Formats: sequence, C-alpha cells, structure tokens
Amino acid sequence: MDRPRILGRIKAAEFVGRDAELRPIVRHAAAVDESQGLIVSAPPDAGTSELLRQAYDQLFARRGNLVPIYLSFRRADTDVNDIARRLFQTFLQQYVAYRRVDPSLCEAHMTSTDLLELAPPGDYELIAAAIDSFERESASNNLWSSCLSLPHRFAAARRPFLPLIDCMGLAPVPVTLARELVLAVKASGGAFVIAGRRRQLNNLVHGLDNGDSGSDLTLHLEPLDERDAQKLFDSLARRQQIKTDEPTRDLIIQQLQSSPKLIRGLFESAREKQVNLDSFLAFQRVYVDDLLGGRIKRSFDRTLEIIVANPQSRRTLLRLLHESARSETHKSSLWSWKKRLGFAGPDFERVIDALHVSEFINSSGAFIEVNTRWRVWLDYLEVQYRLEVAAEPRAQVVATTLLDALKRAPQTMARKYRRTAALGLDEIVSRFDCQKISPALFHYDQFAELNREYDEESIESGLDHDAALIQLPQIVQTAACSAFSDNLGCDNERCLVAHGFEAGEYTDEHETVWLCAQIDSKLEASRELTDSWCKRLIVFAEESGFARFQIWLVAPEGFSAAACELLDERGAFGSSHKQVELLKSRLQLADGAATTGDEVEMVIPMSADTELIAARTAEQIARRVNFQPEAINQIKTAVVEACINAAEHSLSPDRKIYQRFVVEDDKLVITVASRGVVPTQVVSNGDATDRGNGNGRRGWGLKLIRTLMDQVEFERVDDGTQLKMTKYRK
Repeated sequence: MDRPRILGRIKAAEFVGRDAELRPIVRHAAAVDESQGLIVSAPPDAGTSELLRQAYDQLFARRGNLVPIYLSFRRADTDVNDIARRLFQTFLQQYVAYRRVDPSLCEAHMTSTDLLELAPPGDYELIAAAIDSFERESASNNLWSSCLSLPHRFAAARRPFLPLIDCMGLAPVPVTLARELVLAVKASGGAFVIAGRRRQLNNLVHGLDNGDSGSDLTLHLEPLDERDAQKLFDSLARRQQIKTDEPTRDLIIQQLQSSPKLIRGLFESAREKQVNLDSFLAFQRVYVDDLLGGRIKRSFDRTLEIIVANPQSRRTLLRLLHESARSETHKSSLWSWKKRLGFAGPDFERVIDALHVSEFINSSGAFIEVNTRWRVWLDYLEVQYRLEVAAEPRAQVVATTLLDALKRAPQTMARKYRRTAALGLDEIVSRFDCQKISPALFHYDQFAELNREYDEESIESGLDHDAALIQLPQIVQTAACSAFSDNLGCDNERCLVAHGFEAGEYTDEHETVWLCAQIDSKLEASRELTDSWCKRLIVFAEESGFARFQIWLVAPEGFSAAACELLDERGAFGSSHKQVELLKSRLQLADGAATTGDEVEMVIPMSADTELIAARTAEQIARRVNFQPEAINQIKTAVVEACINAAEHSLSPDRKIYQRFVVEDDKLVITVASRGVVPTQVVSNGDATDRGNGNGRRGWGLKLIRTLMDQVEFERVDDGTQLKMTKYRK
C-alpha cells in the first residue's frame, strides 16, 4: 500500500532512484548522537527539495521521538521579516500536525488562534508562550530573533524535533539565515538536516562544528545513474500514459543528463501537448518548445532574473556568457566581465558568486569559464542569445535549434555507446598502490607469446608466479584528460590523467603521471594509430607541464608487432582488453571480488582508561564471530597494550587514537594508529625495539603483543605510524 503524501509532490512509489540517499536521512532521526547534523550537498536539478519532502513524509508516518519539521528557504526570499513569519508559522503548524497525527494540518491555512485551539494540552503553554513572544517582537520589527528562539524553547521543554532545512535557493539572505538557524539548533543540542547547493555549502556550514570537524556528517547527492534514470523514465511513461521506445528513452536520459527535474518536466510538457515520446523527432520537438517558452526556459529565466534584475544588464550578461561559451577556451578574464557588466564591486561579486553556485560558470581567481558540460544550459543560452541579443526571427531560431538537436542526437548516442564499452580505467588506475604485477599485463607482445603457447589456466599461473615484476605507483588522484584540455577530443571515461608517486615515496624525484587512453581498433592496433596516440599524449603532457609521465594505451585486440616495437621505443605500455581484465582481478576489482566482511572504525581520546572502550569493542566483535574465550582475552589485552603504547607518546598533535577492526573469513585484523611520532623503531627484520626513552615497560608491552597475536606489523603512514595486529580463528 502506497504511503499517503503529506509534503511530497510525488507518490512514494514513484519516487525512484533515491533510496540510497533517502535511507540515511530517515535513519538520521534515530541516530544515537542527537546533536549531530547531516549536510546534504547537491548539484542543481538533482531533486533535492523533493528528497527532503519525501524524508518528511516517511518520518511523519514512522512516529519516532523526533518531530520532523520541513523548513524551506525559497529562491525569491529577500525580506527577513517575511521569511521569519513563514518559518515561524511552518514550525508550529507542522509540530501541531505531528502531535495530533493529522497531516492535513501541515499545509492548511491557519491563524495563531487556530494553532492554540488545536495544540495538544501538554503543548499549549509552550506554543502560547512562543506566539506571545513573536507577536511582541512584531512591534520592534525584529521577528528573526524570535524565530531563532524556537529551537531553544522546544529543547528546554524537552520537545525534540528534527529540522529538515531546504536551502537550495540562490539569494544570499536565505543562506545567511539558514546558517544562523542551524547554529541555533546546534546551540540547543539538537540534530538537523540541511541541504544546499554543493558550491554554496562551504560558506553555509563554515564554523558549524566549533572546532570539531568530524561531528557532522555529509551526504553527497549525485545525478541519477543511468539505471535509476531509466526506472524513473519508465515509471513516468506508465503514469502519464505516454508511448515511448528504448532508443528515445536513452537519448532523453543522455541529453537531459539524468536530471530527475528535467525528465519529469519533459513528461509534463508531453502530456499537456498530448504527444508521445516514441521517436527522436517527437522528443526534440517537445524539448525545443520547452527551451523557447516552456518549463526549461521559465526555470532558467527565474534564476537569471534573481541574479540580475535589470533587463538590459541581463542582456549584457547573456552576451558575455554566449561569447565566452563560443570562444576556444570557454573563458574570459574577470576584469573584462567587470568592465562590461558595469556593476559596483559588491554587486559584481554577488552576481559572479550566484552564477558560480548555479553552476552556469566556473569562477576561479582571474578567469570566468562557462560550464560547457551542461548541455541544456548551453542550449538555453544559445536560444536566448539569438532571440534577445541578436534579435533573430523566432521562426528561424525554432527551425535551426530543432535541426541542430536532431543532427546532434546520433553523436550523443555514439558517446553513450562508447562509454558503455569503456573499461573503467579510472576505477582500475585509482586502485594502484605499489602492487607488484607481472610486466606481461602491460606489454602486449609478452602476453601474446604466453597466449600462443599456454592455455588460460597456465597463463593465470604464469602471471601469478612471474619473477620479473614491475611495481605500480601509488596513485593519489585521477581526472579525465578533458579536465586539463579539450584538445584530445576523447570521452572522459576513455582518457585519463593519474597523478601519483613511485614506490609511495612523496618526493619530487618519485612523482609521476600516468596518461591512460582506451583506443578503438577492430583488429590489433596498427603502428600508425599507436604512433598517433603517443604523439597526442606527449604533446598533451608537455602542454600540461608534466615532467615525468608514463603512457598506457589499451586496445580491444592488443597491438601489432610493429606497434609493440614503437611502444618499446617510446617506453610506453600497451595492453589488450583481456590483459586489463586480468589486471582487474589482481587488483580485486572484478565482479564478485572478495570483500573484507565487517569493518568498524572508531576514534578514542588519549586519556585515562579510554583503552577499556577499545577493549570492550574488540571483545564484542570477537564474540560475534565466534572466537574462543582464551583468544578473546588475548585480543583484549593486545588492544589495551597497543592503546597505552600510543597514548604514552605525548607528541601526538590531536591526542587521538585511530582504530579499525576488520573481520575477514578466518581472522580479525585490528589496526591502531596515532599521529606525529614514531612509537617504535622499525629495523630491517621487522622487529620493533624501544627508542631508548628509559621506559623499559613499553618494550615489554610490545613483546607481549607479539606473543598474544598471530601477526604484528608496524607501518609508517603519512605523519605517524600504525600497528597492525592479526588474530586467526583456530
């Protein structure tokens, strides 16, 4: 049975693709730490507001201890007193609705008298006092302070609540007020959920943790993946009774970049026009209509009108945006923008910040770059420039926009198919962490020789027992080549830049960059094709300033003998798809790869007796996975000794001990780490010795740990060390 809607605009059964994000929000209401906040960071058009409304509906139906309160800061909010009146009324009205279990009251038109009449007897005095205080402040025109007092009032009266604060609007006033509201909730000791645009949240949540940066949680809301977007599409098609087909569905998802807002808007427009979406032409007609006068146009228009209210200034802005988008680099200097817009300093900064938050542009220091990766935004910008700035006839704009959209459709689908066929090089390379691998996985000529002489089982065995190994670098960051330059002209998933260090040594001499590209070739890649890609990547590396780099090319069927000779001459790697799959299995990336089972992480302060907390945790985990009583006592003792050892080194800057408990098939692995000092001296044979500080008992404690656990390893990590202890089930 479908849950009835309260604030949600969409039926729960039709709200697809966001279960993974909805669960932690709902679960947050039952969190043990009631003062913890959840920050939802989202891109535009990700359906964030509906996500919070759906969370509210679930929490209302579950009847938990915390009363959910959905507070929305609107895009056009400018008057502080108006905002205070609306939020004050919303807070009390939703509170009364929850306490009376009457969802119809949430959005009913109610006066203060109505609220008092409907308030449950136990809440009457609390609500009456809040209303009296608010009405007194009306005379002084300082309603916001009275609104901020609500969290403290309700906390003092032991009436717990969970505000779901929707701050997806653009105006700077709501952002400032939202931050003040969150601070008021935190000061009262309450939990909260706040959602905002990902480029806005840094300023919004800055300083909320009062020095404890780990107290609040962050949920990153990403665009729907393709599978969830297909589910949403199919659900809308059934509900709206609009005929579709798979090719058109896939094109719509690609062109609208899986935006739930845009996909829903498209179906609403199709329903209003009483047309189906069963061909590329049918879709593009509806799309172009929406660009020129429908939902897409109105949405972008409203945003730009808030950013720049004056029509003439808005036309100047459109011209600047269009010219920058059409330029080779898609960017212009900040100085030229300021000069041409003619705004005063604070107004100019406000406009640029709002455009950046909306992700219309990327503002970074001295340059402004138009976001050319957002296809719908670029189409809107082109249409509005031609209509409002260039003053072209509307019929001509409609015709050419429709023609261009139809000509672009096959290219859009071709990119989708190439992405589908991509091997996921970013996922593979990001797992490089100084592993030692057979060179036959990176040299196609060596692998081809193995493939000719041996069967698959023998090849696998040979790769695993190869004595002449190469060590992979430790990769610390990956990005598409297009993030550095568009000159290569390849898809993001098929061309990759990976920064790292050889042997995990963080020095200039060991710094390296891997340039990885998946190239198309029906047969073994020829010398000419291989040479072309090598030259392109070499030029790319020089333009990007990469001093030391390694080229890795991947072709479906590998490389011809001549191409392999060229790769060897250039010191480049070349692999087939089969080699990559074998590499993936060795990096534990293949489907069904072994997992670590259960994993628990905890942080304890370096203070008296806190090691007992860690010991109790270790005991509970060990009991759950059926260790024998004697082994459990040994594990507890080893954990206590490890924590005392870490705590006695007072040079640790944060005075914390970091622990991880990992349950695997036949063992428990416990890691105890601290920052800032080397607690023991690790010598070449792996034994730990005392540092000669006169504390002989510490040396005895380390020896005791070795006798209690099956394996004990010390490892340097960043600016500290960690002790890794393993106990096997016997």
